[in-house]
Amino acid sequence: MLVHRAYRHKLALSPAQELLCRQIAGCCRLIYNAGLEQRKLGYAATGRGIGYTAHTYHLKEAKAAAGFAFLRDAPAHCLQQALRDLADAFERFFTGQNRYPQPRRRGENDGFRFPDPKQIGVHEAARDNQVRLPKLGWLSERNAYPRLAKRPRGVTPQEWDGPRLFEGELKSVTIKREADGWYASFSCVVEVNPEPGTGEAVGIDRGIANSVALSTGELYHLPVISEREWRTLGSLQTVVNRRQTGSRNREKALRRLSRCRQRLARRKHDALHKLTSELAERFSLVVVEGLQIANMTASAKGTAEQPGTNVTQKAGLNRAILDQCWGELERQLGYKQAWRPASCGKFHQTIHRENARPAGRSRRTAARAKRSSGAWPAGTSSTPTSTPRTSSWRASSAAKAHNSYPAVNRPVERRGAGAPQGLETPVKTRPW
Repeated sequence: MLVHRAYRHKLALSPAQELLCRQIAGCCRLIYNAGLEQRKLGYAATGRGIGYTAHTYHLKEAKAAAGFAFLRDAPAHCLQQALRDLADAFERFFTGQNRYPQPRRRGENDGFRFPDPKQIGVHEAARDNQVRLPKLGWLSERNAYPRLAKRPRGVTPQEWDGPRLFEGELKSVTIKREADGWYASFSCVVEVNPEPGTGEAVGIDRGIANSVALSTGELYHLPVISEREWRTLGSLQTVVNRRQTGSRNREKALRRLSRCRQRLARRKHDALHKLTSELAERFSLVVVEGLQIANMTASAKGTAEQPGTNVTQKAGLNRAILDQCWGELERQLGYKQAWRPASCGKFHQTIHRENARPAGRSRRTAARAKRSSGAWPAGTSSTPTSTPRTSSWRASSAAKAHNSYPAVNRPVERRGAGAPQGLETPVKTRPW
């Protein structure tokens, strides 16, 4: 079975190599923004857009134009890939997947891609943990995969061909700058032979107090940003706002803010990958409740003619939902279950509640439609009597006193196999 994987390593660049990487990233960003502006002007003048093929001809003209000779110092494939990214962005916009493409900014979109594996040198005997890229030369890397960097057990030194940076067939290499340095990502096609599944099935319910609740009674909690960390982010952002634009002090403040955000994001991604990998290995069938996350996190501010109500409370609820990464959890489960063949019975399925009302319809309208269709007998209540309802976004006093769910910032681990299935059973502390 062939799957697509990416192997990511941190680069150890010399000052000259880092300067060249900054220049190449700046050239690619310039080409992307110029192509975006050209598409806007072309559509406003003629009513028709400009495709990728026409943009490549304009790229040749830009290199020969006066004042743009520095574009010749950047690899041609990297500049072409910037235009390819722009074409893909517009394609996703027209299909309704993303919003309209926005210009790239320095410090946020610093990266470029080499799409031709023939121009990439890697895994040479005299060049351990190094990769050769056009116009950059040999770049040293810190291998992030111990199983690839060290000789495995049972393999003699004569049989081992040295540390490797990736597995499978190389397709492309992407260089990207983050808060703590430059990284190289190797996109590969790998053949995997997964082990047979366990044959077990589980249902997942996503929430806020508990990030994930399994049908077996196990509870998981992902790390969220605490109040202290929110205050830290606010103070760092205040320092950035007080610095003069373009000054070195502002650059230092931006780096501190970026490192803080990077640390919080990596903590969440690490816990999320550990959770999804555990679920994909334990269960052959994972069923996730179908939630319209975009509709659930929509703003309640309304319009000037019809202003919304409880806007602040709804904004807090939206922030709490997005902080739990419901969509990313479903995405990771989807591709990790797809790595298992159908013979093992491992796949990902999304279901919807039977009593869920369509988006944009009130409870009364949905109940009237069900009563007219015969789903509910006449004279019955529009909502089940066992379902508690509150008049605001805040929980009722009875829900606050209920100790079935732990506090939001309380780490939770899954229950053991012999633990009772009741929600009132205490749970263990998660190591993350």
